[in-house]
Amino acid sequence: MLNPEARPWNWRLVASLKCNLNIPLTLQPDAQFGCPIPIDDTVELRPVRWSPWTHLPLCVNATADPAAKYCVFTNSRHGVGGISLITTPQVAADSVGILNEPVLSNVRLTNNTENDSSDVPYEMIDMPGKGKGIVAKRRISKHETFMVDYASMLVDVNFPFLVKREHGYPLLHSAADQLSDPQRVYALGKSDALARDVIENVLRTNAFQSNFASVPHIVLYPLVSRINHACRPNAFQRFVPRSLAATVAAARTIEPGEEITISYIGGGKTFVDRQAGLKRWGFKCSCDLCSAPGNEVSASDTRRLKIQSNHEKVVKAYENRDAATAVKLTHDILDLMREEDLFLLYAEQYENLARIYWASGNRENAQKYAKMSMAELEKLGFTESESEQLQLILEES
Repeated sequence: MLNPEARPWNWRLVASLKCNLNIPLTLQPDAQFGCPIPIDDTVELRPVRWSPWTHLPLCVNATADPAAKYCVFTNSRHGVGGISLITTPQVAADSVGILNEPVLSNVRLTNNTENDSSDVPYEMIDMPGKGKGIVAKRRISKHETFMVDYASMLVDVNFPFLVKREHGYPLLHSAADQLSDPQRVYALGKSDALARDVIENVLRTNAFQSNFASVPHIVLYPLVSRINHACRPNAFQRFVPRSLAATVAAARTIEPGEEITISYIGGGKTFVDRQAGLKRWGFKCSCDLCSAPGNEVSASDTRRLKIQSNHEKVVKAYENRDAATAVKLTHDILDLMREEDLFLLYAEQYENLARIYWASGNRENAQKYAKMSMAELEKLGFTESESEQLQLILEES
């Protein structure tokens, strides 16, 4: 039975507060009503004391700084299959608000056994030379959001460097084992020859890097990781940092039986740069763009290099207050991007045009392109991606 004197956290209140956690515990208010207090493996052995985490934190000291700790913080009920963080007590306390976010409702597929759901518009199959892959079961419309996934593991990027391997591996395994569905992690592909541990291999092969509580972490999305790469993909992923969800939407209409692909690397890179960037995943890309005839690959590279060159010229023209040149070059960039189908980068160029016109005093065109940028982001589902500069421009309309 719970201690009748123990009161539950008001997480919505906590999420609205700006907490300074760098103060002595003796000066902090009662944790039940104040801000989340950093905890580690010395916390009192009662679940109410390590709530909202569902397991007692397991910690190790950093090698270079014995006073610094990294701990596993697990909530086995968050998202789909639970979530485990390997991070500092400070970051865990700063980020408990993620557990208060509602779970996105959408069709989704666990890693191994639920391909038979009639509601799921895709299925996972074995693909020769690629391991697993995701294919469409029905027609998926352009811009349709058809997949939702949640992060299963987050690991501070400094953890592998500041903790000895023999101390770090038990934390990695605890992080996976404490999930309600550990197979979401263990079943993933493993292709990193340098890894000495199965979970390390999974993370090296599948994880993305992102900021979490303003600290760089690697983040593992088990289902999104099952989607193979293409340099000109037919789908794209969107991340929701506040809840650690990821959604996938169609970049164009995807036909039944067609493999679903996303890009693992930033857009606009040349063939050589793409292949170099993909080495970390242990494969050489043979997608339609990379395996095209040499003259087509060369023409694509020429356009992409021209985009890079024009971007540098736009910056210089902007700095020199040469709005006319900056506008022309930005429109040239947009034309080249359309030829290359770099659709995820259009909104940024519209925003650049808005900034250029705003700086030159042309409020009408500034607002026009600010609205175009916002419309492009909304069309793609990036509803929270607008910049402060865009908001400022639009508020003047």
